[in-house]
Amino acid sequence: MRYEVDAASGRVHLTARYAGATDAPTLPAFGLEWTLPKQYENLRFYALGPEETYRDRLHGGKLGIFERTAAEDNAPYLVPQETGNHEDVRWAEVLDAQGHGMRISQAGSEHFAASLLPYSSLMLEEATHQNELPPVRHTFLRLLAAQMGVGGDDSWGAPVHEQYQLPADRAYTLDVNLELF
Repeated sequence: MRYEVDAASGRVHLTARYAGATDAPTLPAFGLEWTLPKQYENLRFYALGPEETYRDRLHGGKLGIFERTAAEDNAPYLVPQETGNHEDVRWAEVLDAQGHGMRISQAGSEHFAASLLPYSSLMLEEATHQNELPPVRHTFLRLLAAQMGVGGDDSWGAPVHEQYQLPADRAYTLDVNLELF
């Protein structure tokens, strides 16, 4: 991972690279997840939306500028699971109630995926029922170069189709600019 800071503007150019590995299982996702103070609970983004989108669920979204909260993007599935992802993000802003926050924008030609949730990926993975999720104390921002699809297109247990998986032997790069305002 590399951070380059432009002292004049305060902009941070963040690059995270995965070179690929042979004989490894497919990846669920590649990117970063940050813990933020709870007050940064608003997400404004230019991407596919307004609802969640995934590699195998792009047709459900339309390109535009949308606003969501961390709570709105946390679908209350019976069994907590992956939720709230937005694909083909050009830029996203994480904001508090006063409109202060951070703007994340694509630095190269590749769009990225983003989500802002009241729970981390690990919290969602470890809970088997909604009541097992901890009290909300933070928000969690995920910035992803890629994420596999969610599957389940012909039954709840259907696997992710091969074209929506992330082969571990392929390289992935998250390339974004960060600006506080």
